[in-house]
Amino acid sequence: MTNGFPLDQDHHVHSTFSDDAVSTVAQNVEAARKQGLRTLCLAEHVRRDSAWVPDFVSAVDALRPVPGLDVLAGVEVKILDRTGRLDLPEGIDGADVVLIADHQFPGDLGPVHPRAMRDAIASGLITPGEVIDCLIDATSGALLTATQLDQRAQLAHLFSVVPKMGLDEASIPDREIGQLARRARAAGALLEVNEKWACPSARTVRAFAEAGVDLVASTDSHDCRDIGAYSWVRRIADGALLPPDGALHGTVP
Repeated sequence: MTNGFPLDQDHHVHSTFSDDAVSTVAQNVEAARKQGLRTLCLAEHVRRDSAWVPDFVSAVDALRPVPGLDVLAGVEVKILDRTGRLDLPEGIDGADVVLIADHQFPGDLGPVHPRAMRDAIASGLITPGEVIDCLIDATSGALLTATQLDQRAQLAHLFSVVPKMGLDEASIPDREIGQLARRARAAGALLEVNEKWACPSARTVRAFAEAGVDLVASTDSHDCRDIGAYSWVRRIADGALLPPDGALHGTVP
């Protein structure tokens, strides 16, 4: 346990049910057990047409219980648009958590590749402020969508799409981060502190913690060898990367 949140957990681990991972569900569980973790969330990329979710849940169920290790089944879904629609299939009964991810920019008419948004910003078709407003609206809406589906939500690698669009998370205003944090708290959502993408920033983590949102550590592992291995997350949990109070006032140009 660190000063901020426990690191004997990994709340975002992929298996071969995700086509970009190399380790099986069983290998991930065994690696987490050997690492001495207390919580493991197996989370797989899904889309609306992912018909294999019951098989994934069954595979996780077959390994439970694991003495000393709480094993969760999660599905990772992208936000589709500004309203917060999720690319979520039917039939996710048995899933313990829905990981809400900003894999692409959730625009008014649907998801847009980050490179296209970078070009649109550079050409003046849209301002950075408008982009941030839309992203905050979409993420807030996604929390509401998960709540309406009676699913526990986890904000996965929050704001990872921001630098991909050529923007800086530091430019997101305090009021918007605070607003999103309060909505996450109201939804009973978790905020994931993600090792792979080194996000969200310490500033955002602190704002969510102050709003009463539960923080969880994750590697976003695609290989069981990486499970529970933290460097950047450890520094966040220890408070080493927290900015001074005077540095918490970001503005969007």
